[in-house]
Amino acid sequence: MSELDQFYNNACLSTDFYELTMAAAYFSANQSDKLGIFEMFVRTLPKNRNYLVAVGLKQVIEFLLNLKFNPEHIIFLKSNDIFKRIDDKFFDFLLNLKFTGNMWAVPEGSIIFANEPILRIEAPIVEAQLVETFILSIINFQTLIASKASRIVNAAAGIPIIEFGFRRAHGPLAAFLASRSSFIAGCAGTSNTLASYKFGIPCSGTMAHSFIMSFNQEELAFQEFIKIFPDGFLLIDTYDTIKAVKKIVQNKIKCKGLRIDSGDLLKLSKDIRKLLDKEGYNSTKIMVTGDLNEYIITDLKNQKAPIDCFGVGTELTTSRDEPSLNGVYKLVAIKQYSKATNKYKTFYKMKTSINKISYPCSKQIFRFEKNNCFIKDILALEEEKIENGNPLLLQYIKDGQLIQKLPNLFEIKKYHQKQIALLHERFKKINHIEVKYPVFLSPKLTNIIKELDKELV
Repeated sequence: MSELDQFYNNACLSTDFYELTMAAAYFSANQSDKLGIFEMFVRTLPKNRNYLVAVGLKQVIEFLLNLKFNPEHIIFLKSNDIFKRIDDKFFDFLLNLKFTGNMWAVPEGSIIFANEPILRIEAPIVEAQLVETFILSIINFQTLIASKASRIVNAAAGIPIIEFGFRRAHGPLAAFLASRSSFIAGCAGTSNTLASYKFGIPCSGTMAHSFIMSFNQEELAFQEFIKIFPDGFLLIDTYDTIKAVKKIVQNKIKCKGLRIDSGDLLKLSKDIRKLLDKEGYNSTKIMVTGDLNEYIITDLKNQKAPIDCFGVGTELTTSRDEPSLNGVYKLVAIKQYSKATNKYKTFYKMKTSINKISYPCSKQIFRFEKNNCFIKDILALEEEKIENGNPLLLQYIKDGQLIQKLPNLFEIKKYHQKQIALLHERFKKINHIEVKYPVFLSPKLTNIIKELDKELV
């Protein structure tokens, strides 16, 4: 069994160790019958980001529905000294554990802003606690990459973006998920063959400099490649870029496109376009690659560079300028069962530490539109009715069972396209000016926060 297969088969241990020690402490203190309500959200948007694209829900759902410990996991846990005082009943509890709770989330591809719940879990406290790390890891990463991809796609303004970042990603699994996230956010294809195989994303690739260098003559390399790939793109900057184009023309090598990977992309693209058009190669496309990002692409677009496609790798797949997302998973309420009333009583919870406040209560996001444009959001209590507001969070899991049909990747991409079309252009501009989208708290939620503040002083 490969290490990747082992990862999926042992996903229950894909967690921070303290989640397991807390689980044991909950169980020991007879707290495991409490229902914990947790919300995942991002406190502050990354620098130069005016919105986020929520991605990763499908992997979270698969994880929750398949959560399971086996005897080997229990043997491993028991081997840790920290668990030597733990009653065997806890380990029996883990062996029988599965996710039995409820989950709400915004649909994948949704536009989301700071302090808005991307996802909410309501489950017995041990279950709700154990899944924290995996949820954060999956959603933080994919949302980060999708949000970066969205900016790059915005900058290209209709010119296709191909995700070329596999070799610079933080490992094959990160590259795999980055391909998925960037496609949802608007990229036209990927160089990642596995992502194409598993997700159906259009696969794209040209050639490496090594292929050109392996032939004694550059034009011979072009001829041999085009012979079997007549729709291929030829890499032309191994030696002298302009001379390479002239060799293609002189040898009457017909190709679908040329790729430039270095040099002055603006000047080269303009000079090459003139040369191609003069020689009857009007249909030959120009692709550029080489450490591109949204700022470089914007500059090339503003200067009318005749570029037909951008290949973006490192900057996209690593979100190089902001390589992490500060998404958190916080307890917002506890439900305690009362034998006297035969009902659950809800206790709101709020974290009040400086710069790390989390709002209490199960919440819903209500979004308002006007003239086919998002204008504001209101964070309100789950049970509130906010007139003219569209609720964003949907329930996907009820009592441990999936209750929504999950869309395929192309449906998610289409949904995101509708979302981004409703976002005002000022939030999509590629500059260093941050524009804050208006997110308000409902009066009822505000009052609960004030009351809790008084109690906690």
